[in-house]
Amino acid sequence: MKKLALLSILLVLSVVYAETVDVSLDYKNIAEPNETVEIDIKIKNTSKTDLSDCKASVDLGLLGDEIQYFIIISEPSWDEKIQIGASINGKIKIKISSDANNVKLEIPIIISGEIGDVCEGGCTPFVDGPFYVEITVKNKGVEAFNYAESLYNKGKYDEALEKYDEAKTYFLNYFDEKNAKICLVKIKSCEGHLKLNAGVSYFDAGELDNAKKEFEDAKSIFESIDDEEMVGTCEQWIEKCTPPPTTTPSPTTTTPAPTTPPPTSPSTTSPPTNPPQESNTILIFSFLLVAAIALVIIATIKITKK
Repeated sequence: MKKLALLSILLVLSVVYAETVDVSLDYKNIAEPNETVEIDIKIKNTSKTDLSDCKASVDLGLLGDEIQYFIIISEPSWDEKIQIGASINGKIKIKISSDANNVKLEIPIIISGEIGDVCEGGCTPFVDGPFYVEITVKNKGVEAFNYAESLYNKGKYDEALEKYDEAKTYFLNYFDEKNAKICLVKIKSCEGHLKLNAGVSYFDAGELDNAKKEFEDAKSIFESIDDEEMVGTCEQWIEKCTPPPTTTPSPTTTTPAPTTPPPTSPSTTSPPTNPPQESNTILIFSFLLVAAIALVIIATIKITKK
């Protein structure tokens, strides 16, 4: 009810003093979270008398949900009189909250003061406005993070890593430590996947030692971010790079069967019937026998001649 009453009064005053001041505003219409926005205000006295005690302020009563996304740092006021046709300048400074994301702000600004020459009997107050300042808050950290997520889901880990790092920088600038930490985890995950992919390439090329090292590095990275699923995947690859242990056969107690000499090729000549030593003995005996007989014969002949 109070808000409606105030709005009615403002509308009446705006009609009565519509020609009191000419107001121009200059500001950037796109801002980021945690950014301080300056709204430059120029007020020109278009009335037929001097203005005094002028000020520019944000009318909080006319704000809706936008009020949660910024705070007022400073509002200008002027003690000096503004003569007919003269102009004054000032700034309203507001700071965007760190959690604002794709928010459109419509900030109502009211110009107020007193109108009159001498004001001995009391000057007449005036209010002009509201003049709306429209500012769109874009969270570039969220934009970069969402793009990084799309790259990550496509397996483009190199590009995703760069975008996560960009998003982290934005979040740190916004003093958004929570989202900055999420980016750090995603960066580590990208590094782990890049190591894993390098290991697979080595594995396919048959370079098992290099592959195993990459898989072990990837496993360490995934362990640091508690990604149990990817740790298990790395362990499977490491196992593939490790050859099974060779088993040495245990000695047996059974006596080996005698080996049969290979058969010799048949010869065209018959083997000797007697061993060589036996043949020599027979030959010597025959010689001695012949010699003995010869001696007997010679002795017999000599006896006969006598």
